[in-house]
Amino acid sequence: MNKIHMRESVVKEIQPIAKALISNPSKDLVVTLSKEGRPLSVFSDDTWDCSATSNTLKTLNFRSKIQKLSPVSKVKDDDFNLAVRFLKVFSLNWICEVNGCSMSKLNSDLDALSFLVSYCLNSNIALNKIFTDPKAIDFVIENNSSEKQIGLRLGKIQRVVDTMLSLINNGFWSELSPSASFMKKLIKTRKTFPETTPSIQTLIIPSSIYQALLKDAIEDLSLFVEYIHEIEYVFSARSKVRDEVLNNTLNIDETTSSRKLTQSEKLSITYKWNQFVKSDVDTTLILGALASLGLIQEANWGGLVKSLAYIQIKSAIIIAAFTGMRKNEILAIPFNGLSYIHTNEGNLPVIWSTTTKLESNGVPRFTKWATGSIVENAFKASKFITKGVLCWSDSRSKTELDESKLPLFISIEQGKSGKQHPYFEYTTPTFGGHLFKEILIKQELLVSEQDIAELSWFLYGDQISDKVKLGQPWPLAFHQFRRSLAVYAASSGYVSYPTLKSQLKHISMVMTVYYSNSNSRAINILGDGAEVKAMKKEWQDAQSRTESDDLYKVLKREVILTGAAGKGLQSKKSDNKLPKFLGSRKETKKAIKNGKIRYRSTLVGGCMSITPCDKGAGILASACISCENAVFLPESQSSLLQTKEFYESQISLEIPKRVRHEYETSIKKIDSFLSVLISNT
Repeated sequence: MNKIHMRESVVKEIQPIAKALISNPSKDLVVTLSKEGRPLSVFSDDTWDCSATSNTLKTLNFRSKIQKLSPVSKVKDDDFNLAVRFLKVFSLNWICEVNGCSMSKLNSDLDALSFLVSYCLNSNIALNKIFTDPKAIDFVIENNSSEKQIGLRLGKIQRVVDTMLSLINNGFWSELSPSASFMKKLIKTRKTFPETTPSIQTLIIPSSIYQALLKDAIEDLSLFVEYIHEIEYVFSARSKVRDEVLNNTLNIDETTSSRKLTQSEKLSITYKWNQFVKSDVDTTLILGALASLGLIQEANWGGLVKSLAYIQIKSAIIIAAFTGMRKNEILAIPFNGLSYIHTNEGNLPVIWSTTTKLESNGVPRFTKWATGSIVENAFKASKFITKGVLCWSDSRSKTELDESKLPLFISIEQGKSGKQHPYFEYTTPTFGGHLFKEILIKQELLVSEQDIAELSWFLYGDQISDKVKLGQPWPLAFHQFRRSLAVYAASSGYVSYPTLKSQLKHISMVMTVYYSNSNSRAINILGDGAEVKAMKKEWQDAQSRTESDDLYKVLKREVILTGAAGKGLQSKKSDNKLPKFLGSRKETKKAIKNGKIRYRSTLVGGCMSITPCDKGAGILASACISCENAVFLPESQSSLLQTKEFYESQISLEIPKRVRHEYETSIKKIDSFLSVLISNT
């Protein structure tokens, strides 16, 4: 049968079981196998282990899917167990109908269905009636935090129902017929909460807020690192108090594995800790000093633990701002993720992590991001917090010998016993938006009229997102650091598009262009402070080295150079009239450093302009084609074609008239220039 309602999965990590075995699954039915073919999980398990086939999500926890919406305390145990069993039976039948799928697809489908199952459980409705009561749709809306999330889950439910309708006379599905009122409510609600919303490019953070936010994070991290030894003393004392309470009350020996503390144990530890603080002068002084410095809000253990979450997210902000890493890539950084590449110019810091964005099918790849020494304090603080969580949380301290299995960021509340991260044996934090809201209440981080004017200019006068409100905190999101890095780096004139593409881990140069869009209209965030001057010097050294290498390689290649500057180089090379400083890398580097010549790699070839580009080159190919400083290489052909496709896709969208005219002009000039370039090649 052709299943027109279902989306084919690129990766099939979950394979179906024979239908004869799932009509009434036995408790010992094997549902997952190890790589060697041994049983991993059976049907009666509430958590199925899929680690042998899945590269991302490792387990399916059916009990937790129901429990978060239907607490066990509010329903009968037998009813709860029946709901969990129903969801497991549903999953087996669904896998058979989709003929295998990715783990992430199955998990998200079951997440959506768990809302309907939980509604029936809470309302004492038979589970085979999950598609009959329209109020179940309201339950989905009430228990999701965002419109996008509601739309996605309603879309999942819609596809399940559509597929089920084609199977309505078939076994398991015959008892799940949806009611007309349910379908009417689902279709109507989906119009209010669409699964996909109009594509709006990520906001760039206004220059003043961007700088104030980074300054605040850098200063707090520096202060935290300065007091690490004092905080370590408090961590150690807390661990001793915990061990003393547990050993005295339960006589736990050293071989007992770590576990979550009971409520009674937590209360006992809190009582004992308060007694200890009163008697220990050092701890009292340390907590008081941290509070007076503003590192913690209250001079007690709760205030210290709460501040750790702020330090973690400020560390993540610095890493995001100075690498362009995505949120998931930051959470995948291992404990030993900072290393250095040794060069003649000194040590270059790099961050190692895992990304799924370099392969078209989303296969994870371990790779590195170049960064600066400014992230070192972020790593020191985060590693210290992770060690602390392993030390004082739960019933036992734990030391992880293999640092590659330990995340840089560990969940303060769930670190050793929560839901594991796909790449680690521990739980990582969610970095929820509530943390952003709490660190954005400072006056310098509130949206001003200047910020709105700057955004309006950057967007060519287009309407600004309704999330940006005068006098309110900036609506910060992690991806904005990535966008802001692309725009501000491209507008600086120091970073080329190929370099940005590599740094942002884009498969296509078109995506780099998209992220850097309108960078010529961005405010120059580089001032004249001592730190900025030092940064400029580092950039100039790296720039001269990179440009001399690129130019030297271009001149050594036996290819025809086109473009205005390219033809000039080609002519001088043919007549042996190239300047002497182009005879060696060393002399070329010196000439570039002294401002005699420039060569920057661009989206469409190279640029020999001595000054930063002010024509929008890289975004508008027409600027390069008609520019006296442009160099085109044979491989520029594919870049131009890719750029042309990008412009054509943008024209089909709602964009400012000025931008549309520029894109249309670019397409015409690309077509004209391509004919010349192909002829020369």
